[in-house]
Amino acid sequence: MTTPTPNRRSFLKIAGAGAGAVMLGGINMTALAETSVATKSKAQDLEILNYALLLEYLEEDFYLKFAASGALRTKLTDARVKQYADQIAAHESAHVSFLQKTITDAGGKAIPKPKIDFTPLLTNPDKSPKTIDDKLFLALAASFEPIGVRAYLGQADKILTAGYLTAAASVLAVEANHASGIQELRRQLGYTPANLQTDMAPQPKGGDNVVDASMFNLDYSPTPTDFWKPLDMATVTKIVGPLLPA
Repeated sequence: MTTPTPNRRSFLKIAGAGAGAVMLGGINMTALAETSVATKSKAQDLEILNYALLLEYLEEDFYLKFAASGALRTKLTDARVKQYADQIAAHESAHVSFLQKTITDAGGKAIPKPKIDFTPLLTNPDKSPKTIDDKLFLALAASFEPIGVRAYLGQADKILTAGYLTAAASVLAVEANHASGIQELRRQLGYTPANLQTDMAPQPKGGDNVVDASMFNLDYSPTPTDFWKPLDMATVTKIVGPLLPA
């Protein structure tokens, strides 16, 4: 069995997959059992903020690849798509810095950026490379953003410090705007597929219970009501785990 790298191990621990301790909602209950209520609140909030930071690392890395100096920039041709890539990359970088500072100011330690590999999203089931273009970029972005929104919603009621809840809510609002803006641009460019929607989008119909980034079917989108359904840490981990190589 491959031993996870420290960064990946940290992610799995935050997401509730750590061993050797009683975990509940991603929190090490054994370590917190004898601490004060205030300390428990702070520790739980820091776990959630670091979880949010890891998701922001993923989104930032994706958008930076298509931003002005990114390795995949030349794959984009439409001026509006390029502008979206630049603007959202800047937003995600700001989110990363904001969360890092919030964690540090709270006396915590921000988790370092893990190794990220988007190969599962850029290859076909037969392992051949997908055509990387404006359409694929927007489709992938439209898949990422709902996951981020739903991940934040999944932790909102677990944040115990009002100030941190406000911080998370401010990031959530921007992510929701990204999601709606990307879908609108897809519609304007004629990229929006037929009405193919599932509860667990972007997984395909008939495989709604599969939560794995390699199973993304970009022809599907969340139903309007499911876009606002929270995702717990375990589910988000299964979705983004393949993008964090051991």
